[in-house]
Amino acid sequence: MTPTTIQENPSLLRWVAHRWPTFAAIPVVAASLFGLADVRGLAFLLVLSPLGYLVPASVNRPGITWPAVLIGSVAIAPFKILGLNPAYALLVASAVFVVIGTVRRAPGFGVQAIAAVLFALLAVVAIEGESLVLGGVLISLGLLAHAAWDVYHHRLNRVVPRSFAEWCAVLDVIVGVAALVLIF
Repeated sequence: MTPTTIQENPSLLRWVAHRWPTFAAIPVVAASLFGLADVRGLAFLLVLSPLGYLVPASVNRPGITWPAVLIGSVAIAPFKILGLNPAYALLVASAVFVVIGTVRRAPGFGVQAIAAVLFALLAVVAIEGESLVLGGVLISLGLLAHAAWDVYHHRLNRVVPRSFAEWCAVLDVIVGVAALVLIF
């Protein structure tokens, strides 16, 4: 019996193509963990992940999710390069979209805004707290909680495209577990 290749098994190729968000999350995980000196440096993900839901919810347009995530990822790069935590810059962006969503009265926006605020508060407590271990645990638990949020939205297929919810869930789970491993 010979090993099956992708060319010989089109269903395997379809499966790989269908799971592209999972595979796309892996380099982002690597970039998030690369050169990490303090687990609290991952707190920005507690703001960025909910922002991926807040932006499309504030304007009631799920189609802008991926462009918004790309713009957000590029915008945080200078902070990461300079060794700064981009969480506070992302908090400003979140505040802007809370105002936009409030003014537009977008349907379903309120739940996204509340979630974004709660995850942002968790990020701030994790960053500003004196304990590296407690901060890391809060970040880990926050990311795992956000992964559950992603799975819920993936099942509903609302607010964001399913591809984003899958991508974000994979990112949140892997980085959330990695945060726990790094602090213990």
